[in-house]
Parts: sequence; structure tokens; C-alpha cells
Amino acid sequence: MDAPTGSGANHLEANSLPAEETVNDTATMPNDHSIHDGESVTSSPSVGRTFTVDPSLLASSNGKYTTTPSDNAVNGNLDPSHSGTTDQIEATTNGVQQLAVDASTAAAGESTSMGVGAAKKKSKSKKKSKSQRGLTAPTGFEEFYVDAPLTPAEYEVEKELYDPELPFSQRLEVAIQRFCARRNMDSDRKDVFDKYLALGGISAGPKQFSGGLDANAMSDMSAADIALMKATHFVDIDKYGGEQAYEVDFVACAKTFFSSRVPQLYYLSSVNSVKDVKAKTNIIRNFLKYLLHHDVCPEYKSQVIAACDICNLTDQELPKTMKAQSYFPGDFQTACSEIFGGIYQGKYARNPHWAPDAESYAGMSPEDAHRTFKIGLAAQASDEVTKRYREQNAAGNLETLKVYNACLEITELLPADDGIRRFYAKHPAAKGLSALGRLKAKSWDPPFKPFRDLTAEERLAETKSPMELYEFLVEDYVLDNCFIGMKFETTVHDLSFGLKFFDNISGVFCSFYGTIPNERLIGWRKPEDEPLGPREKNIIASALEDVVGGEEEGTAVLAAPRGDGVNSEDIEEAW
Repeated sequence: MDAPTGSGANHLEANSLPAEETVNDTATMPNDHSIHDGESVTSSPSVGRTFTVDPSLLASSNGKYTTTPSDNAVNGNLDPSHSGTTDQIEATTNGVQQLAVDASTAAAGESTSMGVGAAKKKSKSKKKSKSQRGLTAPTGFEEFYVDAPLTPAEYEVEKELYDPELPFSQRLEVAIQRFCARRNMDSDRKDVFDKYLALGGISAGPKQFSGGLDANAMSDMSAADIALMKATHFVDIDKYGGEQAYEVDFVACAKTFFSSRVPQLYYLSSVNSVKDVKAKTNIIRNFLKYLLHHDVCPEYKSQVIAACDICNLTDQELPKTMKAQSYFPGDFQTACSEIFGGIYQGKYARNPHWAPDAESYAGMSPEDAHRTFKIGLAAQASDEVTKRYREQNAAGNLETLKVYNACLEITELLPADDGIRRFYAKHPAAKGLSALGRLKAKSWDPPFKPFRDLTAEERLAETKSPMELYEFLVEDYVLDNCFIGMKFETTVHDLSFGLKFFDNISGVFCSFYGTIPNERLIGWRKPEDEPLGPREKNIIASALEDVVGGEEEGTAVLAAPRGDGVNSEDIEEAW
């Protein structure tokens, strides 16, 4: 049956309804919106609702008809047993035709939704690959990266830039600027590099009052002048009293940076210490090799090569100092500290309420401490020390003679021999204990040691006095992370029967540990010519709070004096 036209085109007469009409999601609405016998009419494939008119439920006596949709609703508001008038069926048919219109619109590439106006889909932009974003490009810090050989033109340019007749500070500023331009400096690398330069007296940031660079100005300048004007790192001559006050020492800067500054500024995990340390030494080593490759400072070539060796030595020693600091003092030293009143005495807590699954929180239980101490004493102590211990222990006069802070340098490492290992393996009381070795050390004068006001005679006598030697019993797993020349600061206890032990570790350092005066001047600013004292500043600041604006522009009226010794002339001058 053809659908009527005009204003009543969407109206279905009761007598013209076919026996059964079905709306499902398997066919397409005809363009003339006709409903034929036995045909299926659909809206959009995404709708998925079916509408059926059952002839057995039609009742023409009262003009009402009952619809039985196979889904809960055609338009979302009809229940399975809803009865409606002809107008309601007309509204339902309108909805079916609207669905067909939506389906044709969807075929044209637009998005449709039931009962909601059509909206265009936003096209998703494809994510760029790492290569397109430049993340896979060479950074210049790869392990086997080398700079390409210079061309004749580049050689002539650098011959002018790094002329030995130019001041060293100027050549260094240009070299730093060109190095940064040829390397991919991310935020982490730049942070390490800037801190290294700051330690060496080189500040980072734009030069003030140098003016901008335009095309006209650059056309009359040489390559050396342009590079110097573009430099963002410069030697802060005013801070150190002029260029003549500088002492060029690449080795001292490298030693201080890696042994003192890096452990202070960066967290170096004992687990990933090797990777973390190499990431930092690679930056400085790369810069030093750049200076050698481009012949920036031939007069300091030997120093630059020695500084590269410090970088290589840092890769070996600094990770071990991080691990040794976490393993020190070892089980035997902890046991001595628990028994003889050291820092670990009374620190043990078995199954504390805040960590019920933990075996111990800190320290060592008294039972384990005595077992560890006696087994270690029997395995490694000399006969004389063992005899004294037995005698004093029987008499009950074991005591600590002396407790003092000491800075020590390791001179010899003696791991446990095969006999001691067999003793620990076979003795029933040594189950679960690590074999003991020996650590020998000597006293060390650190750079941070406080100055001692001694007379010339006392200082001479101190230099001639024999150096004190130390020997400690330490487990092999601790000795594996130590090396000859390693330095550490600790608290030493001298016991009455001839044994020494240490417990409180203040710091562990590389063999080349050192400091330079530049470290104290980091962040320094030139003071005012005539600085005001704290009292004068507070008084003037309080007086200025009482200043009120005058009636005329540019005038001010001061409040009455406070009686604190500052007159109105001083305040007017500050104002």
C-alpha cells in the first residue's frame, strides 16, 4: 500500500492496516516511506528494536489498538502490553520513519543516535612515532659516540675560535656553547652539566647588558665574536676577584664533583648505583673529550686527560661506596655494639606492633649478638685476645676503655681463608652466620677536619708521631664492597681485652675524595657596598609602615617618631 501524501502522509487508517507489519534491524526503509504486507522496515542497524502489529489484538469496536513490541519499546517509552489510540500508533510510525531518515543520514557518513540530534565524529589524530618525534635521534652521549673529523673549513673556523693567544676563559665559554649545541641536552643532563660548571666557577644564564643580536650587527662580527655573544655559560670573574685569581685545575674539579658534590646532590640507590653513576660520569667525560678533540686548551691537555681518568675511576669506586654504606658495619660489629654499649644497644625489636611480620626492626637480639660475637672471636681473634676475654669475662670486669670519632682509610682487605670457611660451615652454633675476614686501616685527615690551633712545636711533633693503625673483624660480604684507599668516618670503641670495633658510620668516600674553595662560594652574591645592619633595617621598615600619602602627588607625611633612635631625616632618605 502506498503511503498517502500531504499533511496526512504519516497517518495510518484503521481499515488499511495489514495483517502484520514488522520493524526489525535487517532491512532498509523505502524512500517513499510505504509499508507493504509482509515487509520489514528498519531504522539503523545500530538500533536493534522490532515492532510488530498483531491482527488478533486489534479491536475496531472502540477505536483502540494494542501493540506488542518484541523489545521493551520502539521509542523507549512503550511497555510490552501498552494500549494506544490511532494517534499514538501514528506517533510510533513517525518514529519509525524518523529512524529510516537517520539510517540514510548514517550512510552519508554522519553519526546518529536515538532521539538525539546527529553529531559529527571527531577524527582521531594518529600518535607520532618516536622517530618522528626525534626521540630515537642520536644524543651524542652514546657509549661509543665520537665526533666526526673536522673538515678544512671547520678547522679554519675553530683555529680562530680557540686561538691560544685568546684568554682561556673566553675559549672555554665558546667551547661550552658549541658543545651544548651539538648534544641533545635533556633536563637531567643539563642539570648535571650546569652543577659541574658551577663548581668550576662557571655560571649559567644569559649575559646581562650585552644587547641583542640582529642581522646588521652579526654581519660585521667574526665567528669568534658571534660565538662569544651567544654563550650562555660564562666565567664569573667578579666572584673570585678577577681572572688573575683563578687557578685552572681540571683534576681537582673532577675529584670534588664526583666524590663530594654528586653524593650530596643526587640520590644514588645501592641497587642501581652503577647505572646512575655512569649516567653522570658520561656527561663530564664527553665534555672533556670534546675539549681534547677540538684542541680548545692545549696548555692543559695533560690535566684534561687526568680528569677523564677520574671519571673512569668514579665508575668503579662510587657505586661501591654506596653499597658499602648500606652494608656497614656488618653483623660482628653490630653484635659488639649490642654487647658493649654501642649505638645499636637496645635497638632490637622483635615483631613490633607496627611491623608484625618483621623479624627485627634494627640492631640484633642479645642472644644472636652473643652467639655471633663468640663464634667470630673463636674463628679470627688472636690467642692473646681470646685469653684476655676469658679472664676478664670470668672476673666480670669487661669494659670499654675509649670511644672516639675517627676518619680511616682502608689499607688492606683479608677475606676469610678456607679454614675459617670450613669452621663456619661445620660448627653448629655458626649456622646462618657469614665468615669473618679482616679489614686494616690507618688514620686519615679529611679536608673537612676542624682546624686545630697548635703551636709550631706541637704541629711538628704531631707530624713525627707514628700513624695509628686499626684492625677490625668484618664479614666477607662487606669486604666485597670495599677497596683499597676507600675512606670512611665512624665511631671507634676500644675494649679492655684488646679488640676494636666500629658502629656509627657518618660517611663513606672514594679514594680520591677532596674539596676545593669553589664549593663554598656556590650561590654566593656580591654584597651591597654599605649594607645596613639587621637593627637598622627593622627600624626603617617599621617607620615606613606609618607613612601616609600626602595631598599633593609626590609628597608623603611621616608619623611621629617612635623614640627608637631613628629621626625623620633617616626615614626620608630611605623613603
